Amino acid sequence: MNIGTVGVICGVLSGFFWGTMDIASQYLLHTAKLTPAPFISLTMLLSTVLLFAAALVRSPQETFAVLKSPWNIGQMMIFGLLLLLTEVSFYVCVKYSNAETAAVIAATRPFCIMGLLIFASVRPTVSQILCCGLALAGVSLLATKGNFSAISLRWLPVLIGLGAPLFSAGYTLQSRALVRKVGPLISMAWAMLFASVLSNIYFPFWQVKLDWTFLTALSVFWVAVMGHIVAYMLYIISAGKILPTITGVLETVEPLTAILLSWLLFSQKMNTPMLIGASMILAAVIFLGFVGSKRNFQ
Repeated sequence: MNIGTVGVICGVLSGFFWGTMDIASQYLLHTAKLTPAPFISLTMLLSTVLLFAAALVRSPQETFAVLKSPWNIGQMMIFGLLLLLTEVSFYVCVKYSNAETAAVIAATRPFCIMGLLIFASVRPTVSQILCCGLALAGVSLLATKGNFSAISLRWLPVLIGLGAPLFSAGYTLQSRALVRKVGPLISMAWAMLFASVLSNIYFPFWQVKLDWTFLTALSVFWVAVMGHIVAYMLYIISAGKILPTITGVLETVEPLTAILLSWLLFSQKMNTPMLIGASMILAAVIFLGFVGSKRNFQ
């Protein structure tokens, strides 16, 4: 299996697992009535503990050896800060706007990555721009069900929400060199630690008020493991093996997965615009995944 194929598979799987995380997040934020601050503090803390446990079992010496380099420490701190800012921007937008608006804004990530890549003298191709636009249009149809009045244009939540794709594009590119040097597991463990410390300074985990049931515990575990560990690691692995722009488009599988799971598990209705949107996302993913990924940005 070549590098490009591995990158595409990792990118699609990360979008899939983020989509499953969205279902668990929706349950915690809406049904269990958690607000973004305790939600982020609690799930990030659990993710940090599990990441370090895995890193210490696999590479106990290398886990702490990376701290000998000031460059490593600085890059891991920046990575963690960008991770935290991405989470805060997205969930605050969901809370004070709506999920449809947040999903559409998040789908602009490939364009943000393109903009940052221009500073590295990497210009996007016409096919990449067209596929990014196709994916964005597909997400818009899928999230709004064809009713664009569902998008809330309140300026403050939208402005905050724009931080999610921008910060995400930032760590997508910033983490590449770090991951190549120390590996995805160790870099994610330390980045998540810094993010967890910052989030728990703002809202300590012991102040989280949650009615602990089997479903709430399962949802917290799913967000922490499948969303904050598995999906993020697959994403940064993908961005290191193929063009980050392509990885960004592959992530539009996330809302597609969330909608399909809602349809399967909760009998949510699918209308014609949603089916068209799903087809547009799949077309963009298939084209860039199997054609565009042959041009790697290494």
